[in-house]
Order: sequence, then structure tokens, then C-alpha cells
Amino acid sequence: MAEIAFIAPYKGLAELAERVAGGQIDIRTGRIKVGVRLAKDAVAKGAKVVISRGITAWLIGGSGLGVPVIDVPITGYDLLRGYFQARKIGHPVGILDVPEVLSGVSTLEDILGERIIQVPLLNQAQVEQGIVRLKELGAKVVMGKIAMAKLAEKRGMRGIIIESGEEAVRQALAEARRMLDFMKIDRQSAERIKAIVDCSYDGVIAVDSEGMITVFNSVAERITGIRASQAIGRNAAVLFPDSRVNVVLENGQNALGAIHELGAARVAANYVPVMVDGKVQGAVLTFQEVGEVQETERKIRVQSAAKGHVAKYSFGDITGSSVILAQTLEKAKKFAAVGSTVLIQGETGVGKEMLASAIHRASDYRRGPFVAVNCAALPESLLESELFGYVEGAFTGARKGGKPGLFELAHGGSIFLDEISEMSERLQARVLRVIQEHEVMRLGDDRVIPVDVRVIAATNKDLWELVKARQFRPDLYYRLNVLNIAMPPLRQRKEDIPVLADSFVRDFARRFRKTIAGLEQEAVQALLDHDWPGNIRELQNVIERACILTDTPVISRALITQCMGAAVPEEGEQSRGTKGTETRRGRKRRTIDRAAILDALAKTGQNRTEAAKLLGIGRTTLWRKLK
Repeated sequence: MAEIAFIAPYKGLAELAERVAGGQIDIRTGRIKVGVRLAKDAVAKGAKVVISRGITAWLIGGSGLGVPVIDVPITGYDLLRGYFQARKIGHPVGILDVPEVLSGVSTLEDILGERIIQVPLLNQAQVEQGIVRLKELGAKVVMGKIAMAKLAEKRGMRGIIIESGEEAVRQALAEARRMLDFMKIDRQSAERIKAIVDCSYDGVIAVDSEGMITVFNSVAERITGIRASQAIGRNAAVLFPDSRVNVVLENGQNALGAIHELGAARVAANYVPVMVDGKVQGAVLTFQEVGEVQETERKIRVQSAAKGHVAKYSFGDITGSSVILAQTLEKAKKFAAVGSTVLIQGETGVGKEMLASAIHRASDYRRGPFVAVNCAALPESLLESELFGYVEGAFTGARKGGKPGLFELAHGGSIFLDEISEMSERLQARVLRVIQEHEVMRLGDDRVIPVDVRVIAATNKDLWELVKARQFRPDLYYRLNVLNIAMPPLRQRKEDIPVLADSFVRDFARRFRKTIAGLEQEAVQALLDHDWPGNIRELQNVIERACILTDTPVISRALITQCMGAAVPEEGEQSRGTKGTETRRGRKRRTIDRAAILDALAKTGQNRTEAAKLLGIGRTTLWRKLK
């Protein structure tokens, strides 16, 4: 069946349409009610567009066919032919038609220099009244469509039918074909949208400006327990009383993360208004069952934890009640509440990473990952690829498919750059760009990747002294030093030592499955008398060593003294603190020689972490000494 049906009110128009279309359309002849019946039959057999003329076209358009109806236009040539036919019969000539046609008649008057009596027609009911008006105005001949010409004859005037010419038929056919093309595009778009909506893992419901449901996908059926055929065309607020549809339609604002009942399920829903020319024309609701959201979040957390990109400590995990520690933590909590860059300064072993972790967990970035990287533990080339990632083929040995950098992995969360003072000037420039522009570029790539990352940096050196010595970029220093925290060394908060020691004893007792009640009072005093150049890390190592070696439920002073003797740091290590901590009041230091390091590695099976603990130094210090 042809997609275009041509309903001709008279035989001559049907023959003309046949010649112009060449048999590619369904052509039928009939006017008024017969024409309407023929149009309905054509549509029932597959016609997508109907062409007709005059009153017949009006009647077909108003019959509720549900397809576009195109009226064959009256062209300037048609008017000119009709006027010359009417002029031969009599004068003056009148015309009754819609304003669009009459505008052409006015142009014809100007060309011919003759007056044509015009009466505008706004709807079908005015036809007979319009003919009467033409007679009142003195028209002797009326030119128009078939209905006008016939009524004019009944009123004692002559009637001339304005027949449509080939130009008008071609124009109507071209319009019908354009309409078909648009309809096909619309159908394809609708099918694509339907496929997308049905393939979504979310339930999708769309409503119009009145709140009536127009889209209800298969996931929505499954979650709500309601079929699409039962939902489409119904008011969403009536069908789902707990929904926020009416609120969104009224205020035109998003409603995200709403938790409520929807049919038979409890869902997490997002409402978004559909705005056209600044007015709300509908809304779209997407939702998931709360249980599915919780399961997805659980999987994400498991995956992040597997990669180690989670913050392990909160402010409650930082042990101590000293005034200086309390002041430091109070400042850190204020810093956590904003998104600015934080610089943590402090000696080796004071707990800078623990503080950074706590800041992250108390910040707006806490739902994102926490990525920690030690800038001193990796060579420059490896550190660069780890921080910024690389594309396939960027360098020899690059992983197939490339690899995202740590800045990318930290997107939506925080990145902790420990010992940033050890970073080369070239890498400092790249980090500065990330902080300034919030974007990274992988090695070997020419595309930038936007990232939303909070930077927390730490150092055991005085960065300003390094800036003055031209060993650290001043522009990066100012970018990092927005919020500055100095983590106090253990010797400045000795009142926290007993609590810390007791906590470590309990932890190691559980780990080594030993019954240890605590330390002798004299052992605690020995801890208080020590200056702790290695800070909390040194204290932890001493307690771990004592817990391993003790054979009694209470750790003695003698054992503590012995363990502290094995933990004296190498010469020069204490001097890496912040300004004002370079001297240690004349304390004697011992160096760790090659033989001691090799012996420790042998005892621990080449485990560098365990060897560093055995030597009483940091793992980074051991790495540098090995290098």
C-alpha cells in the first residue's frame, strides 16, 4: 500500500495527480463525506499522509485520522487562470477563500489594475455566509473551490472553479514526501530512544507537563510491579503518591537522591525537569532499588580497598591528649571542611600520612579514593608514569592499552604526596599544572583528562629553605602552602607516650598471640626520658621489638632500654625536620654500617620493611642507604 493517499474532489485533479506522481501514490476521487470515507480507508491500509483540496481537505483533517493532511494550494497561476475565465463571463469578480489565498489575489489586483471583491474565510461554517456577503458587495461572478462555485450558482451568481494546476500538485506532493521523511526520522529517533531507555539498568519514567506518564520502561515495570500498558496515560502523582513529580513540575528544579516508595519497591530516585524555552514541559524520573544501590556501592568499596586506595585512619585513630596535639588536630579538622590544598610538615615518623588520611575522611572528598604515594621511594621516570599514567607505546615496556595514573585514580577523592621535597623540578612543574588546571595528560598522549582531586602534600624538610636554595619551585610552594599544618614531634608531646606505648603493646600482643599486661612503671619512665629522634615510628618499633623478646607478662625497663639501644637512628637523619629542629641538644648518634644492613637483610629474608624495623630506621632511609 502506498504511504501517500491523494483524495481528489474532482476527476480532473485525480487525472493531473496521476500524471504528476506517475503511479507512486494511492489516488482516489470523492469529495466532502465520500472523500473522508476514502481517506479513512486509505489510512487503514497503510497510508501515512493524505493529500486533498478545499473543504474536503478540511473535513478529512478534522475527522481524527491521526495522520497529517496536506491541502493542495492555490498558486498564483491557478488564480490567474480562474480570474480570466471569470472575467469572460461577467464583472465584477469576487472570491471567497482563506487569508493566505487572498494575499495572492491582492497581488493580482496590483498587476492587472482591476478590483476583485474579496471575502476572507476562516472556517467551513462561514462558506454560505461568505457567498451571501459577496452578493451584497455586488459580485456577479464568484471564483473559488467547488463548494463556493456551487453555492454561488444557487444565489443567482455565476461560479468558476479555480482548478489546481500541475505546479500546485507538485508542491503538495513534495510537501507530503518531506512530511514522510520527517516522520521516518521521528520514528527512528523514537525507536532509538526506546531502545536506550529499555536497555538502561535504571527504571525510567517520563511525564508531560500535566504529570501524565508518557514513558515507562521495562526496568520500571520490573521494579514497581506495574505494566507499562497500565501506567502510560495515567497521572504519575496518582499512581505513585510518594513520588516528587508534582514538586518538580511546579518548581522546575532537580530532585536528586530521593528515597521513597514507588509501587512495590523502595527506590533511590532522581527527578529532572524537561525545560523548553524556560518553561517546564515535563519531567524524567530515573531510579534504582535501594538494595541494588547498596550492592553497587559495596562492590566499589571492595574494589577500591583491593587497590589500597582507601583512607585507613580517622581523627579518632590519632592517639594522644597533649595540648599541642589537640591544637594541631583542631586546625586539621577546620582544614578538612574545605577543599583547598594542604601541606603537612613534620619530622620523619610523626604520623603525617595518618593525619592526611584523617583529613580526607572528614572532608567532602571522603566518598572518593585516597591515593598515597611516596615521592622519594621511586625513581623519577617511574614516579612520572605512576602519577600521570601513560598510553600504549609511550615507552619500551609500556603496558598494552596504557595505564591510568594515580591522579586519575584519585578522581573525586584525595591524593597524598608524601616527601614531595624529593620530587624533581620537572615533575614539580607537572604537578603544579594539575593543581592549577585540574587536568592531567598521560605520557605519550596529546589529550587532557579533567580530574577533581584534592592534593595533600607532606614533607620532613623546610620547603621555604629549599625554595631559597633554588631546590624547590616557588610557584609550587605557594600552591601547596595554602593550608599549612606542622605535626609536632614526639619529644614535644611526651605526655602522649604512655598512651601510645600502651596502645602499641595491646596491638602487638594480639598480633603475636602473647599475653602482655603492659610495661613496668620504670619502663614507662625510660620511654619518657628518651628523646625519640624517630618519633612515633621509632616508639612503635621499640615496643614491637620488646613484645617479641619479652618472656614475662610485664615488659621490664631493662628490655625497653635494650630495645631502645638498637633503635638509635643514623647520623644526619634527625636533621631532616622542619626549621628549628636541626640540633638535638648535643645528642650522640651512631651510624649504621654496611655489615649491619646486610645482617638485617639476611635475618629477614631480604624483606626490606622488616629489615628497616630491625635496624630502627625508616624504610625510605634503608632504600636510600641501599641505593
